[in-house]
Amino acid sequence: MAEGIATLGLFLIFITVIGVAVSVASWGASQVTTAALTGVIALLSFAASIACFRAQAEEHDQRGVPAG
Repeated sequence: MAEGIATLGLFLIFITVIGVAVSVASWGASQVTTAALTGVIALLSFAASIACFRAQAEEHDQRGVPAG
Protein backbone atom coordinates (compact mmCIF):
# COMPACT_ATOMS: atom_id res chain seq x y z
CA MET A 1 0.00 0.00 0.00
CA ALA A 2 2.84 2.39 0.83
CA GLU A 3 4.32 1.96 -2.64
CA GLY A 4 1.00 2.84 -4.24
CA ILE A 5 0.71 5.99 -2.15
CA ALA A 6 4.27 6.99 -3.05
CA THR A 7 3.60 6.38 -6.75
CA LEU A 8 0.50 8.55 -6.60
CA GLY A 9 2.50 11.28 -4.85
CA LEU A 10 5.16 11.14 -7.56
CA PHE A 11 2.53 11.31 -10.30
CA LEU A 12 0.99 14.36 -8.61
CA ILE A 13 4.42 16.04 -8.52
CA PHE A 14 4.70 15.53 -12.29
CA ILE A 15 1.28 17.15 -12.70
CA THR A 16 2.47 20.04 -10.53
CA VAL A 17 5.56 20.64 -12.64
CA ILE A 18 3.56 20.55 -15.88
CA GLY A 19 0.90 22.82 -14.36
CA VAL A 20 3.47 25.40 -13.29
CA ALA A 21 5.06 25.34 -16.75
CA VAL A 22 1.69 25.85 -18.46
CA SER A 23 0.77 28.56 -15.99
CA VAL A 24 3.97 30.53 -16.59
CA ALA A 25 3.67 30.11 -20.36
CA SER A 26 0.04 31.23 -20.31
CA TRP A 27 0.88 34.24 -18.16
CA GLY A 28 3.59 35.21 -20.64
CA ALA A 29 1.06 34.93 -23.48
CA SER A 30 -1.36 37.23 -21.59
CA GLN A 31 -3.90 34.45 -21.04
CA VAL A 32 -4.62 35.29 -17.43
CA THR A 33 -7.58 32.92 -17.01
CA THR A 34 -5.63 29.90 -18.23
CA ALA A 35 -2.65 30.89 -16.12
CA ALA A 36 -4.78 31.21 -12.99
CA LEU A 37 -6.61 27.94 -13.59
CA THR A 38 -3.46 25.90 -14.18
CA GLY A 39 -1.80 27.63 -11.22
CA VAL A 40 -4.63 26.53 -8.94
CA ILE A 41 -4.46 22.99 -10.33
CA ALA A 42 -0.69 22.93 -9.71
CA LEU A 43 -1.16 24.18 -6.15
CA LEU A 44 -3.83 21.57 -5.36
CA SER A 45 -1.74 18.83 -6.96
CA PHE A 46 1.29 19.83 -4.88
CA ALA A 47 -0.74 19.81 -1.66
CA ALA A 48 -2.15 16.38 -2.51
CA SER A 49 1.33 15.01 -3.24
CA ILE A 50 2.60 16.24 0.13
CA ALA A 51 -0.38 14.52 1.78
CA CYS A 52 0.48 11.29 -0.05
CA PHE A 53 4.12 11.39 1.04
CA ARG A 54 3.09 12.15 4.61
CA ALA A 55 0.65 9.21 4.61
CA GLN A 56 3.39 6.95 3.30
CA ALA A 57 5.79 8.11 6.01
CA GLU A 58 3.20 7.55 8.73
CA GLU A 59 2.47 4.06 7.40
CA HIS A 60 6.17 3.22 7.52
CA ASP A 61 6.40 4.61 11.07
CA GLN A 62 3.50 2.45 12.21
CA ARG A 63 5.09 -0.67 10.75
CA GLY A 64 8.50 0.13 12.20
CA VAL A 65 10.10 -0.08 8.77
CA PRO A 66 13.35 1.88 8.54
CA ALA A 67 13.33 4.73 6.03
CA GLY A 68 15.09 4.16 2.75
